[in-house]
Amino acid sequence: KYFFLFLIFILPIGAFAQRTVVDTTNYVFNYAVKYTTDEELNPYDDEVVVEIGSHRTLCYGYWDEANTLAIDSIRSHGGSIADYLALGNPIGSFTYHILKNYPKNGFMTVTKYEGKNYLYTEPLIEKKWNLEEGDTTILGYDCKKATCTFRNRTWTVWYTLDIPISEGPWKLDGLPGMILSAIDKKKQYSFDCIGIKKNVNRPMTMLVNKFIKTTGTYLERIYKLKEKNYEAYRKATGADRNVLSSPEYTPRTACFLEYYEPNKK
Repeated sequence: KYFFLFLIFILPIGAFAQRTVVDTTNYVFNYAVKYTTDEELNPYDDEVVVEIGSHRTLCYGYWDEANTLAIDSIRSHGGSIADYLALGNPIGSFTYHILKNYPKNGFMTVTKYEGKNYLYTEPLIEKKWNLEEGDTTILGYDCKKATCTFRNRTWTVWYTLDIPISEGPWKLDGLPGMILSAIDKKKQYSFDCIGIKKNVNRPMTMLVNKFIKTTGTYLERIYKLKEKNYEAYRKATGADRNVLSSPEYTPRTACFLEYYEPNKK
């Protein structure tokens, strides 16, 4: 994570400043997140934001976004990485930005940092939800239970009909109400709503330029390589030109592989 900060500060000024207004945000949902990036580690704690617009939905890591904005501001005023570290902000690990119905309806654009900044577009996929017996209350909202298998994981979610928006955190959606809680069967990923803002009425913006266009399958292959052989990952992404070596790196088994094909290594 600190390598990423180092890279940001040696990039040309303006590399992260150019944002595109993609919609107007009406709702903002904050989720406490627990997730693990590989089978050997305990879950990380982070926070994810879901912005609901008139036509699009944007999901991103709260601290990743906050730190990117802070770093860009500090650099534009001639500051250094020391000025950023003095803020004491947590370093966000959820570096995805997921923008649904962009560049057109029925598709999503995903950006992700893996040694470099990558971007890919894929179709929105309809989930086959099973509506289950059970109810609970989250933040004062009555919620119902549903399950589905999506991207090689079985999810249990709680959604509320009181907010009739067919959305949720990450890439989860497709129910008749907003998903306020989600956890996968292995308990390696969970999202729990901790805050809701309505009638926000602010521009929804996202960085969509200065990215390398790729595919989700390629990013997964690079991610698996990072967990297995960090030196090979650095060379594959070009990060070896800027990042110090990591001699104490321990090979691990990557998890949450969305595009995993059992018959391919």
